[in-house]
Amino acid sequence: MKRLTIIGLILLIVLSLYNTNVFQAYFMSDQYYKTIFEGPFDPSKKGERLLIPITFKYKTEYDLLISIPKDDIKCFYNAKGTLNYRFTSRGKILKEGQTLSPSNTGYYCASSEGPLSAILLKFNLPFPGAANDLILVLEAVNPLTSFSKYSGEIWCTVEPALMN
Repeated sequence: MKRLTIIGLILLIVLSLYNTNVFQAYFMSDQYYKTIFEGPFDPSKKGERLLIPITFKYKTEYDLLISIPKDDIKCFYNAKGTLNYRFTSRGKILKEGQTLSPSNTGYYCASSEGPLSAILLKFNLPFPGAANDLILVLEAVNPLTSFSKYSGEIWCTVEPALMN
């Protein structure tokens, strides 16, 4: 009886550790850092809108990134516009505001083979007050005109933020 209690306690501890974000991020990073949304978006055109349905597995911080196909850091440094964002659920606006400008984020990531990305917004999920129909709406009210040369090649991504 005592042995079963100890085994049960050990299993409970192991399962609890396994289900933590830290364990998942470090030991199962391919699944943990999986993108929850990726799609084309042209923030260089005034009035351009993107509706992003938000479904997630992990209760953690997420990043909204904008990416261009080439390592053109000057394009990001010269990007003065911002995007309006709005989180909605059940027809209600839960939060709205403006993203950071790519020139002001300070959060860039690039690879030798791929795109250059900037983090424009960080947010936590689950979102307070949201149901299963959470949508992030982006709109280019103050367009990022320096991105116009990449029109048709710009991507928007939502993914879990990297753990420190």
